[in-house]
Amino acid sequence: MIKYFYADSLKAYFECIREIEEVVIGRKNVSGNYFSVEKPPILWYRGLSHVTHSLTPSLYRGKENGKGTEKYSSLHNAEEIRTQHYIAKNYHYFNLKPSSRIEWLEVMQHHGMKTRVLDWSESSVHSLIFALGAFFELIDCIANDKQTSMPCVWVMDPGGLNKEIFKEIANEITAEHPLFWTLDLKYREKKRINNILNELKRVLDKEENFFEEKDVTHLNYILNLSAIHDEYIQNLPQIKALLLQGEVVPIIYYILLRIYSEGYIQEKKALPPLSIVNPYHSERIKAQKGVFSVFPFYKEEEIDKKLRKMGIVPEGMENNKVAQDYLYKIVLLKPQRIVEEMIANGMDGGWLYPELPTMAKLIENHKVE
Repeated sequence: MIKYFYADSLKAYFECIREIEEVVIGRKNVSGNYFSVEKPPILWYRGLSHVTHSLTPSLYRGKENGKGTEKYSSLHNAEEIRTQHYIAKNYHYFNLKPSSRIEWLEVMQHHGMKTRVLDWSESSVHSLIFALGAFFELIDCIANDKQTSMPCVWVMDPGGLNKEIFKEIANEITAEHPLFWTLDLKYREKKRINNILNELKRVLDKEENFFEEKDVTHLNYILNLSAIHDEYIQNLPQIKALLLQGEVVPIIYYILLRIYSEGYIQEKKALPPLSIVNPYHSERIKAQKGVFSVFPFYKEEEIDKKLRKMGIVPEGMENNKVAQDYLYKIVLLKPQRIVEEMIANGMDGGWLYPELPTMAKLIENHKVE
């Protein structure tokens, strides 16, 4: 269940975040204490201009999801055609080329293309600036935006949510699943894979397991899917042998790649988006402390059409039963006041867009009307 918080000042906003930290710490202490009080939990933030906006990536907005065949949908094609053309037109701009589909999606997302990637920030202040963007401007044409805006900041526990994804996979997927068909497994090999998946369940249920490092809690369960992709591609001939060695890490990484990178269609919407980090491909993403949720492709169901007619986005993270327990929403009740306090403390758009035009505007706009 999503928990709601309300802030009418900058101080109240930070107090809300502290309350969320305590909720997360309390949950970790019950289910497995890998967050100590000395090391506050890692939280991600996403600022939105209105509380009604969904946590849905741009590729999925306003579209039915999954028309097509069993393994390839209209949204696969929508992503594929965009990616092909984007790479063709922009490949020459990169000294260090993106090495995987996931990396390309992050770059495309940053430059305005529709993708199945949703961006977050590791900074609560940066996301607050995003949410209050209209209130930092002195331009008359956005005056209406200020009057109709009811901004908010979503907060997510990315490591906790990814751990639930690991558990969902361990509980639902077996060697007979179509995800493994391309490996052409024999009977004994399927039995071996199932034994490893059962071991994965046991590992995740332990109070202390090797996915959880107490001295680097900010790394627990949060993956660089692009780096995993590169490693697996380089070792493609050995993947089957690697999966049969009895280690749970190759199994979980292989399944995550098939679902979140290659886009294996999910029959149900139980599996939430995966929280990932990516190599920075611009100073702006670095400045914004950008991190991402990558969505799987979901099969369209009859109920989805009814929900869309009611204005509900079936793919939205806020509507995912697993994700809901790891999402928090801070509603900003007095945005104008909060912006005044932020400007007084040197918090402005220069933190998000460290570029010459932005700096000029900030010099002129060091006031709020």
